Amino acid sequence: MEDIEIRRKLLISIQRALLGVIYPSIRSVAVGFDGLKKLKIIFYLDRTPVEDDYETISDVAGEVCSDINFSEVEEICKFSSEPFSSLDNLKSWVYMRRE
Repeated sequence: MEDIEIRRKLLISIQRALLGVIYPSIRSVAVGFDGLKKLKIIFYLDRTPVEDDYETISDVAGEVCSDINFSEVEEICKFSSEPFSSLDNLKSWVYMRRE
């Protein structure tokens, strides 16, 4: 599968997986991939991550992996108060709250 097709499928899948999942502490969500070898998702939060944040990102990753068979998944939840322009958006932002 070509990168453009993976990207298209990934963006549709993660948008679906995020429906009803976004909560006020999430500042932004970035997604990236390396072919079908690796999926990477980052939740940028406005506070230190707690267990529920890790469960939420894991659920989102699980939904995506039910649509696309990635070999490896990296899930990152991290606090950041930096401007969005300073954050790593990997290959694409999939959510960014208004600030």
